[in-house]
Amino acid sequence: MTYDEFKHAWILARRESGLPLFSADEGNETLDTHSLSRTFETLVEPLGGQEAEPFTIAAALSWRWDALATARTLTTEEDILTEVFGRERVWGHKPKTERSPLRVDVSLRASLPYGKAIPMPSGATWTKWAREAHGRLERIEPLVPEKTTRKGRDGRVEILAWQSDPVAKVTCGVGGELKLDSIEIAAFQIIELPRRWDDTDRKQDEHPAGQLDELFARARAALQAWMQAVDHLRPRMGALK
Repeated sequence: MTYDEFKHAWILARRESGLPLFSADEGNETLDTHSLSRTFETLVEPLGGQEAEPFTIAAALSWRWDALATARTLTTEEDILTEVFGRERVWGHKPKTERSPLRVDVSLRASLPYGKAIPMPSGATWTKWAREAHGRLERIEPLVPEKTTRKGRDGRVEILAWQSDPVAKVTCGVGGELKLDSIEIAAFQIIELPRRWDDTDRKQDEHPAGQLDELFARARAALQAWMQAVDHLRPRMGALK
């Protein structure tokens, strides 16, 4: 599967999820001129719009396609192995390879307008928010798949997905008062890419469309849960004056 083929599948999965874009484009595409790696980032907002003002709720989903992935996916497995090991070691054999893992990063964000940080919530408020956020994102609307590890061929544990604890960005005023600017939770999931073979009799790898559909479905539910949890941190009337 090439870069363009995966990008097409990615855009299609986002559209089928119904998640509205938070930007004018399907994604922000960048090229690193030094490493020749490409990064694609999509910004989305909750289905139904914003409901946690003054916080703005959004999610960023991104992936990085390096130059080695480009070289491998523009040809077949047999050809790339021939380039690496030589014709004598590959010719006449049925080479064994593994699918390429592509890491997809997801972050849920809740940010306040620039210069409009709010006073730090009380301990009781933080407790309510933490219970809501952890409870829903870990048990009810999980951001990552249930299976986060597996045992590889060499017996080592492979990490398939991961999720961080929420991280708050806090500023300190001239008088020493702490104010809340934003909160973010990060996660990632491994998507396995299908290989291309010269040998048409080989069993074809599964297309990643199913993995992408599940990823965006989880992101949609988790983003909604995140917005509802952040509601616990909204300041009382007059707190922003």
